[in-house]
Amino acid sequence: MPRISEETIRRVADATDIVELVGSYFPLKRAGSAWKALCPFHNEKTPSFQVTPARQSFHCFGCGAGGGVFRFVMDYEHIPFTEAVRRLASKSGIPVIEEAGGSHDDRAHEIRRRLLAIHARASEWFHENLMKSPEADEARQYLKSRGISSPVAKSWQIGFAPDSWDALTDFLKAQKFTNQEIVQSGLVSSKEDSDSSSGRFYARFRGRVMFPIRNDFGEVIAFSGRVLEAEAKTAKYVNSPETPLFNKGRVLYGLDKSKRALIDAKEAIVCEGQLDTISAFEAGVKNVIAPQGTAFTHDQARLLSRFVESVVLCFDSDKAGQEATSRSLPALLECGLTVKVARLPAGSDPDSLIRSEGPEAFRAATASAKDFFDHAIDRTIEAGVLSDPAKTAAATRKLGGFVELISDPVTRDLVIGKICSRFGVNHEAFKAQLRRSKPKGFAQQDSSGEKDVEPPLPLSEGMKVLCRHALMDPESRSWLAENGALRAGEIEEGGLLLQHIVACGAKLEEPGQLGVFVASLPSKLERALASLDTGRTQDELLQTTQEWWLAIAAPSIRSKLQAAILRLRSGNSDPSSQRALREEIQALTDQLKAFVK
Repeated sequence: MPRISEETIRRVADATDIVELVGSYFPLKRAGSAWKALCPFHNEKTPSFQVTPARQSFHCFGCGAGGGVFRFVMDYEHIPFTEAVRRLASKSGIPVIEEAGGSHDDRAHEIRRRLLAIHARASEWFHENLMKSPEADEARQYLKSRGISSPVAKSWQIGFAPDSWDALTDFLKAQKFTNQEIVQSGLVSSKEDSDSSSGRFYARFRGRVMFPIRNDFGEVIAFSGRVLEAEAKTAKYVNSPETPLFNKGRVLYGLDKSKRALIDAKEAIVCEGQLDTISAFEAGVKNVIAPQGTAFTHDQARLLSRFVESVVLCFDSDKAGQEATSRSLPALLECGLTVKVARLPAGSDPDSLIRSEGPEAFRAATASAKDFFDHAIDRTIEAGVLSDPAKTAAATRKLGGFVELISDPVTRDLVIGKICSRFGVNHEAFKAQLRRSKPKGFAQQDSSGEKDVEPPLPLSEGMKVLCRHALMDPESRSWLAENGALRAGEIEEGGLLLQHIVACGAKLEEPGQLGVFVASLPSKLERALASLDTGRTQDELLQTTQEWWLAIAAPSIRSKLQAAILRLRSGNSDPSSQRALREEIQALTDQLKAFVK
């Protein structure tokens, strides 16, 4: 697969100051040569989060989080390494150069790059039409009636697709995109009686208000178009088809804007559509997203579980909205999310509620949301189901299928008790039917979800000193390389970090190379490196390094020397093996002599 070049990583690391980076997310206070703040990765009252500019790293002494500039963005934004590099590169105005892994990878990478470019230009074109074209007057009036002002339309890059078969195609061709690329984007289709090489296409979106769909990095990857005519015979909403960029079951609308708020709130308010999401977000309810469709897929639920612990389903109050709630539940429960349901006034959706009664009414509705099972039990009782034994049995079977998806045994048992108590059902009878009534079409959560973060590498006090000195002092680093530190991991586990530092050698002195080195480390080594205290310096770094390495390495060398001597004295080896043992003994003896000079 294509990878970001080391040169790009070096330039981005060199251009990014970690104090400025972290300070752009939350306030920092100077503490000597370092900076401190409350840790963003766990709750605390006393600041234990430290940023060290000399090492371009951060470390929390409370939870153990730590690393360099890339690691901070990865952990804070919940994004992978490549996206962290891209984000910092964008901030610094540095072009990202990728090195492809083969002809197939080259082709796939180029297709993705071109499709992203098409969507970016198309989104600009749609938006320009909405803001300036006389043909978009009806669209502007519609958005105004829905409370969407020009600044909001600009912020979300809402657009308008003119009622034309070929206007978009002509525009994209003028931007030097090929017929094949234009068709592959999903924005147009070739006519059934022609092939794509003829250039005869029709626009998928015509006479519609256009909502760009972005991935969580903010790149436009698809569109959703809403028809303007209230009584139109065509579909109210049309979405882009599946493309190399877009799989609707893996995208959450608005996530690129709301993910920081989601992390802070630990809860997502899930709306049904784009306008609901935009209205809520612009009204100040920032932790809001929408699925691409009316129900959650397992991929969407797993994506959301990276940011939150619970969700509030805020679908429309009509029958379709209630069905969407039920269809969303299995995926959400299987991903370990707590699910609540907000009850909106009859005939309302989030957008209409905010416009008619104000943001506080919507906040109140979401704040009073009930746990899904309480909500479902209430609705069942309100429907008079308990007066009919057959309907009661059917209701318990339906709820039983959802109960079976709860992974936590204590929570599951509490929910069972609640259902049985309010429905007047025997516990054992209810449990007996659970596995027979699991909703069809949903698999149990697989084991491919995100793993727990590895604990930081344990470092002895002596190894901390050696790693610190090797990082700070080229002379100490060179001496350690000549005296066996390249195999320090054989002495103790913490020696793996020393191995990496020493192996990097003189490259650590090059501008920006420290950031590249930090980014190259496994996560537990990166956190161990960030935990080192480089604020204290000593005049005799090399002398102290030699003393500590002797104290740590000499016992290991003596043990190896004694073992080699015993094997030689046993006389059980052939002449060739004996020569090798004598050479090993001499080398170990020389190492010990070097230590005691």
